[in-house]
Amino acid sequence: MADSLWEARYDTSAAKAALEAYQTLLVTDSASIHLCARLAQAYYYNGHYLAQDPLKKDSLFLRGYKVSQTILDQNSEYHELLFSTGDENIAIRGLDATYLDALYWGMANYGQWLSTKGTLIRLGQRQVIWTTLEHIHDLDSNYYYGAYYRYKGALLSRDPEFMGDTTRIRESFDLARQIAPDYLGNNTLMAAFYCPLTQNKNLFYKLLTDVLTAATDPKSAYYAENLREKHLAEHLMIKAEKEKWFK
Repeated sequence: MADSLWEARYDTSAAKAALEAYQTLLVTDSASIHLCARLAQAYYYNGHYLAQDPLKKDSLFLRGYKVSQTILDQNSEYHELLFSTGDENIAIRGLDATYLDALYWGMANYGQWLSTKGTLIRLGQRQVIWTTLEHIHDLDSNYYYGAYYRYKGALLSRDPEFMGDTTRIRESFDLARQIAPDYLGNNTLMAAFYCPLTQNKNLFYKLLTDVLTAATDPKSAYYAENLREKHLAEHLMIKAEKEKWFK
């Protein structure tokens, strides 16, 4: 039932119902790595694409992060490394590919939650985010349609230590688009982070126009996400004009 609803997540009511169904299932199967990862993904989807209120978004992202941490804490090796070293970065490095989905969706939720916080809070969590991202790359460099490279580009764009290296940022986003040219999230994220930083207005509108005019395949695994990215592209164009991103 929950998986069927998730497959139909392009429909708003189905996406919300899937989240509730996975929440219910987790009560009786809290040790399922797959279920925790899928629930974290559902929190992310609902928070990123459907929620409008900033506080609601924050709540969904934080809950998505926490559910992923719950399943990591059940891993004895992770828990022992965390307890013995007191270093979350070392514990993360000890996880195998079984935890790839949980790691990624936990990090994605946490990154979204952190994005609305102050610079000091973001920088305080920088190391664990980077460690998780690099470990995901080591487990599967092409994971989730270029996720490592698009996430890396976004992180570099917001980090005072690296945001001046625009060539490196561009290369990260370009690699994501090469890995999965039909996954529209690669375009919108590059438009949202790289283009304002470099004041590249022409590229901004080209990337988003490509999103708006792209064909969507209902048989694609990311059909629902691509539909939502089209709405996000429209929102970014309006937001850029209202807030005068380009001078």
